[in-house]
Parts: sequence; C-alpha cells; structure tokens
Amino acid sequence: MNKILAICAHPDDEVLGCGGTLLKHKSRKDQINLLFVFEGSSRGNTKSKKNILLNLKKRENSALKVAKYLKAKSIKFLNNENLNSDSSLKIKITNEITKHINKIRPSIIYTHSPKDLNIDHRNCFESVLISTRTSQNNKLKKIISFEIPSSTEWSFNSFGTFKANYFVDIEKFIKDKLKLLKMYSYELKSFPYPRSKENIISQSKYAGSYVGFKHAEKFEIIKFLD
Repeated sequence: MNKILAICAHPDDEVLGCGGTLLKHKSRKDQINLLFVFEGSSRGNTKSKKNILLNLKKRENSALKVAKYLKAKSIKFLNNENLNSDSSLKIKITNEITKHINKIRPSIIYTHSPKDLNIDHRNCFESVLISTRTSQNNKLKKIISFEIPSSTEWSFNSFGTFKANYFVDIEKFIKDKLKLLKMYSYELKSFPYPRSKENIISQSKYAGSYVGFKHAEKFEIIKFLD
C-alpha cells in the first residue's frame, strides 16, 4: 500500500490536477491524504466578510465530500491567505507543510507545477520542495507535479514549460472524476472556459493521445527515488 499525499493550493485543485489518478489509487487500496494550503476565497473578493466566510465554508464542504468519495484517510485545511507572497508567510507554510509531511510520511506526493500562472500554486510547489529535501529518515519516493486548467496553460510558458513525462490511464475513472468536479460546480464555467466539463474531457483525451490511452492525466516528475 502506498501512502499518497496531495498538497494543493486550493480546494478543487485536487480534482482538476489529479482527480482521476487519486481515484485509481483508491481502487488499489492506497491511503489517500489531502492537504490544502490556501483558503481560496479572500484576495480579489470584494464581497463582505460574511460572504467570504460563506464561500470558504462552501469550498471546505465540497472538499470534504470529495475526500469522502475518495475514502481519504485525512484532510486538512491550513487556510492561509490567498495570493500573498510575503516572505514570512512562505516560511510559515513551509513549516506547516513540513510538519504535515512528517506526520503522514507519504511515499508519493502530488502537487502543483512551478510553471503555473497562479502564484499560490508556485508558492505551494516551492514550499513542498523545501519541505522534502532528501533525508534517509523519510519514506518519500516520488514528487509529481500536475497541471491545472486556467493556470498552467495561461502562463504561456512564462515560468517555464510543463514537460509531461508521466501518464496515468484514467479511462475507467473519467466518469467518476466528472462526479467529483460536480462537487465544485460553482468553480466550473461553460466551454470554452478551461474549467468546463467539455475541456476537462478534451484534456484527458489529448493527454491520452500522447501514449495510446483513451483518457489520461499527465504529470511532470520532479523527484523519483528507486
């Protein structure tokens, strides 16, 4: 049994980035753990504080439903402020991630790409990388980065090119991935928006076409110890 830890900036990233792959881990009886670093509600939101808190609760409830569907062993919300690159916050989230990794002791970590437009995604990746400096005492074997529709492609390679080199066949899980996405229905928009049902399906077919799968999720391996 593998211990899986998905370290995501915001609730919904776990489904958009690696939902099909997490479903595949579930089918293999692997232990799934979810960690959300930022709250995904405050910055850029001009609504009242009450509405911000309601939105935060809605996101958390959706993530809890996803975790239940995945039969996740654990789920944790750090609720750090969105879109804040202050150095003291980066130190804080790095310490929090380190503490959580030491608690879970995962064998595989899935997290964001450093090539994304969203600064929370990049900060999350950087903190994960700092938190997972190789040690003989940990069980970690793989760090794998995923892409996020409306962030990875919208960077237009300004932070580097996402170079997929790992592909997971999710043909048997694409319908369930769409079920998980419905739990975040308020985050989806109509096509041609990247986070639309049509685009998610198109992306999975496109990723699959790289390697002869009908549906796939593609990743970039950051670290692989064997």
